[in-house]
Amino acid sequence: MQWFTDFFDRSHALETGSEILSSRGRLAVAIAVVLLAVVAPVINVFEPFWLNILVRMLIFALLALSLDFIFGYAGLLSFGHAAMFGAGGYAAALLMREYTQNLFVVLPASIVVGVIVAAIIGWLSVRAKGIYFAMLTLAFAQMFYVIAFTDLPATILDVDEVTGADDGLVGVAGFELFGEPIHQLAGLDHRLLYFYMTLALVVVSLAAIVRLANSPFGRVLQAIRENEERVEFIGYNVTRYKVIAFSISGGFAGLAGGLYVPFQSVAHPGLLHWEISGELIVMLLLGGLGTLWGPMLGAGLVVLVEDLLGGVASWEIILGGIFIVVVIFAPRGLAGILISIRNDPSQALTNARKTLRNYIEKVKG
Repeated sequence: MQWFTDFFDRSHALETGSEILSSRGRLAVAIAVVLLAVVAPVINVFEPFWLNILVRMLIFALLALSLDFIFGYAGLLSFGHAAMFGAGGYAAALLMREYTQNLFVVLPASIVVGVIVAAIIGWLSVRAKGIYFAMLTLAFAQMFYVIAFTDLPATILDVDEVTGADDGLVGVAGFELFGEPIHQLAGLDHRLLYFYMTLALVVVSLAAIVRLANSPFGRVLQAIRENEERVEFIGYNVTRYKVIAFSISGGFAGLAGGLYVPFQSVAHPGLLHWEISGELIVMLLLGGLGTLWGPMLGAGLVVLVEDLLGGVASWEIILGGIFIVVVIFAPRGLAGILISIRNDPSQALTNARKTLRNYIEKVKG
């Protein structure tokens, strides 16, 4: 349990970025986790639909966290993170349909596939910078999308089906342990057990990434973000650091895919599409880039808006409006708003008026 105590140890915090996860911030995370764990059985009894939304929110929170680790800390804007998410999901689907549904085989395999895909994309892309890096990652993700959409592996291997083409792989069963569904072994409702399992994995992932961000490795990533040439000049292999960071991030994205597909019982090419990567960028900017926990809130908000307003025509306009307001009036995202309220709650309304007045003056010129 050393990692758990280290998670609350502020002495490891950096002076920039990770100070948001101070002792109070980490305590707030712990309280939120306990509250979720306590209310989940009640939600499952009265409104199981909301438990489904919570699971989706947690999975996309993990995916947003994985991207924030490289975008917020290393400055690598990946527009192709869906590739690792989808690859992890397809790995889980293929394993569970053809070989085993064992939880301790499928999820590690999804992580490994995410790491491998990210390592390949990263090794070929990290030498480019800025928008060129973003476009390269987007191109690779779209290649994976086309491969899955056309079921190119089936053509090469001369078999009937591998990725299922545009139909995807449907009917993916749930996880098992010792040949039995895990919810039967635990004696819990399937949906509730999946929620607890996802919550636990998200918490462990957050703790691991916080430790990485606060480690000397994470400090080098931050230095690369601030001044790559200077870091290279003092002797660090910048390319190697970027590839390793991208691969680690891909592993967590693969884990998110490995959790998503069995929950939805389907793996489809849309998991690899650029729209997923675009939504991730929105989640990060809404939540607060580089804060780790902020993008997780942003992911929750986007999933919530999608699910609640999915039946409303042009609901994307509403999400776009929220995005515009946050970016203009709160450039640090939801995390910045919460931090401002925490630091000086009495001035929150005054600060909001001041920000609005300043923006109007800038527009007027």
